Amino acid sequence: MNIKKKAGVTLVEVLLALTILTLVTGALSQGTNYLTRRLVRARNASLARNLAWRRLVQAQVEPLIVGHRSGVFGAEFPGYGWNETVAAPAEIVNRPTGLFSYRLNVTWQQGWENDQVSFETLLYQHPTKQKKAGSDEK
Repeated sequence: MNIKKKAGVTLVEVLLALTILTLVTGALSQGTNYLTRRLVRARNASLARNLAWRRLVQAQVEPLIVGHRSGVFGAEFPGYGWNETVAAPAEIVNRPTGLFSYRLNVTWQQGWENDQVSFETLLYQHPTKQKKAGSDEK
């Protein structure tokens, strides 16, 4: 008796191939989604760092006032805000007049949560000279 095998694919082989294809597609989709979210966060963090430098330059130009202040970056950068704390640095003994501890947080909305970048540094503001009564400075 000669039994001839027919050429073709069985139903089990088709189902196995579809299962493997589904698993691979799902893994690739999750990986792509994760990378996209990381790229968006990196772009937002980079913008926040640039805005922090902008705010730091403004803080160096303005008179430093001990305390806490906050604000937003305006309509050009919606959703980005800042808060800063200026204080006398406690860790420096015999600190010179005009040396301040400066902490800046830039915050923004990232999806359903808030995200932030933080910076802390020392700023020195030269003490202003007081004019003497009756002196004529030119």
